[in-house]
Amino acid sequence: MNTNLLEPAIQTEPSDAAMVPFPSASQEQYPGFGSNSRSKARMGLIRWLKGVAILSLAFGLGWWLAVRRAHQQDRITLPALTHIKNLDEVVVTVTPVTRRAVQRFVESVGTLHGFEEVTLSSKQEGRVLKIYHDLSSVVQPGEPLLELDPTDAKLAYDSAERSVQTELAKWGFLKVPTESDDLSILPTVVSARLRFELANSRLQRMTQLRPSNSISIEDFEQTKSDRLVLESEWQNQLLMANSAAATARLRNAELAIANQRLRDIVICAPTPTMPTATENQTYSITERMVSEGTLVRSGTEVFRLVLGRTLKLKLAVPQAYSSDVVVGQSVEVLIGSSLKPAIGAIARISPAIDPSTRTLMVEVDVPNEDGHLKPGGFAKGRILIGIDENATTIPLTGLYSFAGIHKVFVVQDGLAREIKVTLGEQTGSWVEIDEPQFPNDSLVVTSGQRLLSDGISVSVRDTTP
Repeated sequence: MNTNLLEPAIQTEPSDAAMVPFPSASQEQYPGFGSNSRSKARMGLIRWLKGVAILSLAFGLGWWLAVRRAHQQDRITLPALTHIKNLDEVVVTVTPVTRRAVQRFVESVGTLHGFEEVTLSSKQEGRVLKIYHDLSSVVQPGEPLLELDPTDAKLAYDSAERSVQTELAKWGFLKVPTESDDLSILPTVVSARLRFELANSRLQRMTQLRPSNSISIEDFEQTKSDRLVLESEWQNQLLMANSAAATARLRNAELAIANQRLRDIVICAPTPTMPTATENQTYSITERMVSEGTLVRSGTEVFRLVLGRTLKLKLAVPQAYSSDVVVGQSVEVLIGSSLKPAIGAIARISPAIDPSTRTLMVEVDVPNEDGHLKPGGFAKGRILIGIDENATTIPLTGLYSFAGIHKVFVVQDGLAREIKVTLGEQTGSWVEIDEPQFPNDSLVVTSGQRLLSDGISVSVRDTTP
């Protein structure tokens, strides 16, 4: 066989297997091809999340156990309930009632006022020249607060002074005459009196010569007429002197008015003269209503002052306690900004009861040397009216209150008895039972009241160490 003849046949006529192309490894034809790496990543993420969850759960459980152990350490360990025979009994703690001395007070609310409150107004019209003090300033009585322009007042004073001097010079007065001064010594009056005396002397001589006909009737009548005229002139001079004296006194009064107006341009703090006012009082300025340069009229309000070292607390006391309140009683004054009460005393009591409120108005003097209390503030007053030496008190833990009803539970023959009570004085540790009265050996329940009702069996826990 010729092998050379067979070689072209092999090259030109390939088999079917050799002619079929190798298919491409696409994802659509072979789904599992190329996804192994993604599956491994997904499984790793799941394992990581499981680990984080386990760690978080372990941390939370440990934190819960630690907190629970800390709370268990703070709890009070009570003795075992080995003495309880009946499991239906409620376990409680009790304490006996206490007798103690309790102060009795009458409480009322009111407003603090200054011992004296005054509004200063201007007496004169003028422009404000200078202000010496402002809001919250403390001033002494008589100290200047404000000054007006004195120009007009000085001119009016100078004019009135010259008018007085003119009247004095006109009649020769050395000073302004009074009602009791003798005006007959004035030169004009003396001159008129001397002329009258001369005419009177001439008339007397002619009267002696008239019977002998030594003078004529005409001369005698003329002399008599001259005497009457000079007497009238003398009396007229006295009247004019009195009128001049009255005019001088009028001009002097006008001078005094001008002087007062000149002094009124300076507005000063008043001086308290009330006998009940304490010594060494000072005023505090609570308001200033004008400024420098303001033109004020007569009656314009310029300052408000208050005596602040002693305040007045006005309290309305119920009519039922009117006989228990007397002057001099001690009063505790409480304000919201201070826990320490101020101690005052009743100074004045109204003689009448207000028919609209059936209360008695009481004024309490409250010392305020440090200025801590402010006039106009709200305050609560507690008037001490007596001391009860044998008041019934219980601890605050023995009081059970619900919906405004106060009650206590007492243990009698192993049973809880519910008693509604009326409260009296109260402190941070005990409260007084005003009604009803409790025997001295009463045992008041101090814990477990929420589980109790009237007549339920109780077991008293022994709390002695």
